[in-house]
This record gives sequence, C-alpha cells and structure tokens, in this order.
Amino acid sequence: MQDRGIMDEQIKIINKAMRSLEKTARSEIKKDEDKLLVASALMAVTRNLYVETIGADDTAHVFASIADSFILTEDILKQYKPTIH
Repeated sequence: MQDRGIMDEQIKIINKAMRSLEKTARSEIKKDEDKLLVASALMAVTRNLYVETIGADDTAHVFASIADSFILTEDILKQYKPTIH
C-alpha cells in the first residue's frame, strides 16, 4: 500500500496540472465550436502519454474504463441530482 504522503503529493501534482492545462485549453477556445477541437487535442496528447508510459494495450483498457465511468457517473447524477458547490 502506498504511503499517504506519496499519495497526497501525487494528488497535488494532478490538481496543479489539471488547473494549468484547463487554463491553457480554454485560452485556445475562440468560439463555442472550438471546444471539441481543443478537447480532441487534449485526448490525443493524453493518449500519447499513456502509450509512451504503459503501452497501447493497457492504454486501450484505461480508455475503455474511462468511457464506462462516464455512463455510470451520468446514471448516478440523474438518480441523486447532487448540488455542486
């Protein structure tokens, strides 16, 4: 099991990268139609990083799991309708 301190540090890195990348991505969006184009670019970069790190087969499994989680999350949100603050 991973040390709690290591996990906390990894979460901080993820959070910092997410904030930075979202800011950069949003700066590339000039009109509403650009959102999917920028998202596609982010997906391509994400795919490349995963393939470089864990290989194509494991990347395919990760992406399949992510896709499955979208459906599950939407089902949960429809059922419970949580308020996000």
